[in-house]
Amino acid sequence: MSGGDEPKRGLAAWFGFGGAGDEATAAGGAQLKRLLEINQALAAELDKARLYSKILDAAVELTGAERAFLVLSSAGDEEPAVAASRNVDREEIRSAISKVSKTVVRKVVESGATQRIESALDDPSLQPSQSISGMRLVSILAVPLKMRGTVLGCLYLDNRFQRGIFTPDHQQLMELFADQAAVAVENARLMAQNAAARVELEQLNGKLSVRVAVQEVELQSMRDALMQRPDATPPRHDYPEIIGRSPSMLEMLRLLDVVVETDYPVLILGESGVGKEVVARAIHRLGRRATKAFLAENCAAIAENLLEAELFGYVKGAFTGADKDKRGLFEEAHGGTLFLDEIGDMEVAMQRKLLRVLQEGEFRKVGGHDSIKVDVRILSATNADLARKLEDGSFREDLYFRLKVMTVRVPPLRERRGDIPALIDFFLRDAAKRTARPPPEVTPEALQTLCNYAWPGNVRELKNEVLKLVALSDGKIEPRHLRGLGEGTRPIHLALAGRTLEDLEKEAIRQALEAARGKRIEAARLLGLPRRTFYNRLKKYGLL
Repeated sequence: MSGGDEPKRGLAAWFGFGGAGDEATAAGGAQLKRLLEINQALAAELDKARLYSKILDAAVELTGAERAFLVLSSAGDEEPAVAASRNVDREEIRSAISKVSKTVVRKVVESGATQRIESALDDPSLQPSQSISGMRLVSILAVPLKMRGTVLGCLYLDNRFQRGIFTPDHQQLMELFADQAAVAVENARLMAQNAAARVELEQLNGKLSVRVAVQEVELQSMRDALMQRPDATPPRHDYPEIIGRSPSMLEMLRLLDVVVETDYPVLILGESGVGKEVVARAIHRLGRRATKAFLAENCAAIAENLLEAELFGYVKGAFTGADKDKRGLFEEAHGGTLFLDEIGDMEVAMQRKLLRVLQEGEFRKVGGHDSIKVDVRILSATNADLARKLEDGSFREDLYFRLKVMTVRVPPLRERRGDIPALIDFFLRDAAKRTARPPPEVTPEALQTLCNYAWPGNVRELKNEVLKLVALSDGKIEPRHLRGLGEGTRPIHLALAGRTLEDLEKEAIRQALEAARGKRIEAARLLGLPRRTFYNRLKKYGLL
């Protein structure tokens, strides 16, 4: 019996190159060409069943074996199992596991060395063995399949009728062949795993879609039940940070009564400036995590590479300037709530990393290798049209369904004009506290003007206007103080005839900047563009 310790001669010597005569060289060249063809066929085959058959048929062809078996190890199995079998007629062998010597297979897998046996019946190392005598095995050649130092199994060849059929040359050829076969087997295994993972992911996404649909129906039922109540019915909880009790706000607050009693992710929708973060803070304050941290991040206000470091943290040396480890917002918010504003502007690559945290409850720091488990409730907000982003592929559908388990819409100020007086009073008193002066009086005429204005910037614009009026007025706010109201939001007009789309886009941006008096965030809002998109357009047209 040989354990594979013969010196390897190389492919050239095996196929007759360098030997005597042109016939040997020609025969060797034909055999080498055939082996290369076999290797190419194995590399191109990713279906496991067909690959295994090709490996065994090639081994029989190259060695003259009567039968061939592919024996592979599996995690958790006590013994390697026969994954495929073929005979000289290219037929599958019945009850294949009972046709191989487990003793020989075990030696190959445990030692990682070839076992070549000229006569199994006479080999003292296999005696006494009922399996050997019962199977009437004669010649055996078992070669290990190795991948990166790990034995995957073995290629097992035998012949029940001829003694010494496998020569040292056969052994060396099969060891060379087994190296290529092992790579092909591992590739096919990985492809099968990926295919299984894709199927599992599709099934999980299907289940998630069904669950989301059911939750949406349940939530809509809650909304319908709430809508049947009289508008005067107060919410169960107190929301002092949310100013206004108009019908649309009462509807939202009644929905918040349901939201705060759950721990689900919540997607807060609304135009820019409506107070989505105020709503998020109210949800946290009244929820189960009220005693833990509430952290917020604006996804549109920070570059993608910096956003990853901000959310997940980084390890020392991860990049230039990372001179020490840093905890990210997810780690800081463990047990509490993380509010992600402008989630619709997050880049797709970052969306994928966020989805992993939502699915697995774990993440890796930038430059780190260890996974960190976290328990964080995600509240997110956007003023973007996510339905359009789903269609054009700029927002992941699976992440969208993860974020919108529950949805809260914050109404714009134009839908709650009845709340404007209360908001003005709140901002006046807040400004008075800051300036240590009594709040100014608002004349009825001025109040009427403020209530009639459309407030495209919503509550944020109203707050800024009130602060400006406090600074300009002398104890009383009158219509004369409001003459400039809305000047920064006059409409944009473009002449279309004979102009390219790029010309029109550049002119629209220029007019928006002029209308907003150079304020880029306001100009982006006037055009209905996300801030990051707007800044990209500025750079494109040299308007920075």
